[in-house]
Amino acid sequence: PDMDSFGSALGISRIVKYRNKEAAILLDNPGDYLSKAIQRTRESGQYRFYTAEEARAAVDKDTLLIIVDTHRPKLLDAPELLAMTDKIVVIDHHRKSEDSIDNATLSYMETYASSTSELVTEILQYMGDGKKNIDKLEAEALLAGITMDTNNFSIKTGVRTFDAASWLRRNGADTANVRQFFQTDIDFFKRKASIIANAEVYPKGVAMSAYYQPYADVQVLLSQAADELLDIQEVRASLVVGINDAGITVVSSRSLGEINVQTLMEKLGGGGHL
Repeated sequence: PDMDSFGSALGISRIVKYRNKEAAILLDNPGDYLSKAIQRTRESGQYRFYTAEEARAAVDKDTLLIIVDTHRPKLLDAPELLAMTDKIVVIDHHRKSEDSIDNATLSYMETYASSTSELVTEILQYMGDGKKNIDKLEAEALLAGITMDTNNFSIKTGVRTFDAASWLRRNGADTANVRQFFQTDIDFFKRKASIIANAEVYPKGVAMSAYYQPYADVQVLLSQAADELLDIQEVRASLVVGINDAGITVVSSRSLGEINVQTLMEKLGGGGHL
């Protein structure tokens, strides 16, 4: 999971509590990338987290399963839960793929949105009693989700994105705290720097690089490196390849908009945005 899915999960948890229902967030092997956000969330004592095993034991036909920031079963921590309940909600901002969840009771999929955190923030504005209706931590997690998926409000950012961000700011989100969510250790920083240093720029402005050491948080590492490669002059798109700690090859791709990297990633079994 990334910051967008985590922030969205916290926001949805708040909405569930508004309806006087119990909420639990499925979080199975999240990796080190979310460690700061998870630590703050656990310290607050306001949220319940389930591993995949605990979720399987808890889910029945009366459980409402809410999926955020994806609509593809193979990207879920516990896809088997889809067969254990008939009540499924999908909230996502990615373009619909062929292998999408097809038995959802409600699908709220808006590709115009910058992030799922933006969509959840809009829903939250219509909930509650008109007073302060979201905790500071939730506001910061949602703002972090928007910040990450827009690459600091530089891509896929519309008027509604800024409206959502300003509402979160009014509800206590501290931008300094949001930045701390993205802090990494020196080892991660050096790995990212080596990927960028070893990149090659091919004709027509495509930058490519590879990282050959197996690494647990490689997806986050590659995505951040791919983002930063777009800052190089004349680069229109970037592709970074690596290996996770299970030996699986993963790819992250970014574009300034002229080259559609989404269709390219779909050919490799992935997806995402243009």
